[in-house]
Amino acid sequence: MKKPGFFKLLKDIREYSYEGLNLQRRLFLFFLLFLVTVMSGLLLILFATGIFRVGFNESQIFLKNELNHIEANVEREFGSISMQGVSLSNMLTAEIERKLAEIDLNPASLQDSPSSLEPILDDCLKILSASLNNRTSAAFVILDATVNPALDQAESSRSGLFLKNMLPNTGYVSPSSVRCLRGPASLARENSIYLSPQWQMEFTVLPGDLFHLTMDAAKHGDTDLTKLYLWHPKSRSAADISEGMLLSLPVIASDGTIMGICGFEVSDMLFKMLYTPDNTVFGRIFSILAPVEQEMLDASKALLAGSYTVTSAGIDGPLEINNDINGLTHLTGKEDVTYSGLCQTVNLYPKDTIHSDQVWRLGVVMPWQDLSDYMMAKNLRILFLLVGLLITSALIALLLSRKYIRPVVNAIGNIRNKTCTDYEKTNIQEIDDLINFLAEQETNTALSQSALDDSHRSFTLFETFVENIKTLSPAERLVFNLYMEGYNAREIAEKLYLSINTIKTHNKRIYMKLNVSSRKELLVYVNMMKERNGTLPSVR
Repeated sequence: MKKPGFFKLLKDIREYSYEGLNLQRRLFLFFLLFLVTVMSGLLLILFATGIFRVGFNESQIFLKNELNHIEANVEREFGSISMQGVSLSNMLTAEIERKLAEIDLNPASLQDSPSSLEPILDDCLKILSASLNNRTSAAFVILDATVNPALDQAESSRSGLFLKNMLPNTGYVSPSSVRCLRGPASLARENSIYLSPQWQMEFTVLPGDLFHLTMDAAKHGDTDLTKLYLWHPKSRSAADISEGMLLSLPVIASDGTIMGICGFEVSDMLFKMLYTPDNTVFGRIFSILAPVEQEMLDASKALLAGSYTVTSAGIDGPLEINNDINGLTHLTGKEDVTYSGLCQTVNLYPKDTIHSDQVWRLGVVMPWQDLSDYMMAKNLRILFLLVGLLITSALIALLLSRKYIRPVVNAIGNIRNKTCTDYEKTNIQEIDDLINFLAEQETNTALSQSALDDSHRSFTLFETFVENIKTLSPAERLVFNLYMEGYNAREIAEKLYLSINTIKTHNKRIYMKLNVSSRKELLVYVNMMKERNGTLPSVR
């Protein structure tokens, strides 16, 4: 006998769950595929809206703000120092001419009177001391004369003063904070100024240095000091007296004689104190002010302002300037060390001046690795949030798939363990419809089985009835045949010329031998014989 259909269905479901994906995994994968699709779309939107450039944009805005702030301060402060230099030159010129007039000398004869140099420098010392302020680290004057013209080195030796403030940016200059690097030692002692360990009596001047450049510029005949001042980059040749940029102006007498030069110093330390960028975001950020020579920044002539670890890291020599498409400037030095940030030209001179062709660039930069790490950290934060969102969503999808599939799994388990009529509703329309269908199938199968059993039992009784016909006597068989032909008891009695009682006696024996209880039941079997055989069995 074949198994009912729903048992085969259960077997197929069970085998499929072993061989393929079960419902929960399939639903979870659908959820996961949906999440991946949504996340992919979200990533495309984030890329399109530039969210992954947040770190770069923030860095660029920060660098631009710092650069603009420092540039404005540099142009303002250096311009102010330039004007102070003009005033210093005018005051020194007036004081030197006054002193020369007292001793009955003219400016052109300054070199011819070495003995007058110390009294002149004495008056200059007071002016230089008074001119020192919290925006300059030193003040100097170099006269075009020497105290000993007879020496072999007289051509490269010049008398003057160089007073250095050891505590710049303090707002008050005291004699104890001033050191004398050049000038007569007697003047320093008389004014309670200490001599520096690098002290020398006079300046050593060489062709092409600050002294000669300033003197040569003044020889063109223009006496307007605002067009003659020169900002000289930090120089190794002047390392024994200066650690920074020097502003120089000629000291021009009223008769046009160039008596020497004067100016101020902006030291490395002062530049660092005034122009260090905010390092709370980038620890190794620094600013650089350097001259541009052949599209290169010369770091050996630059002023740097930043953390000690950066400015002491040996940044030296020429730096190649490269601008990328994103607007960043990359400075590449020796050993391919790259500093990245923003740079722009600063104006240290008015237009149409003698030195206006000198180009200075100010930059706010940092090691490229620092900028790259910052941008990567910003993007990783976003990616971690997206991955966390995806994992959280996947866990929720797993829980939802379990919760959604649980009624289905329970229903299938019930199908395996009990009849369909005992099922409880899952409140899922499709599952409940399936259960109802299976219940109907089970009921129909049971009814069909019952009908089949009844039919089988009826067939067995019929065969027994046919076999029992053989037990009838000839007289009883004759009566039975007439019953099969449709006669009743009275008609049979008349036809056989027998009494009705005799026929009744035959009936009782026939009923008993054929195992029937009435003529009606007998006729049922008779009709079945007619349907099966089409004819009546013959009498033996």
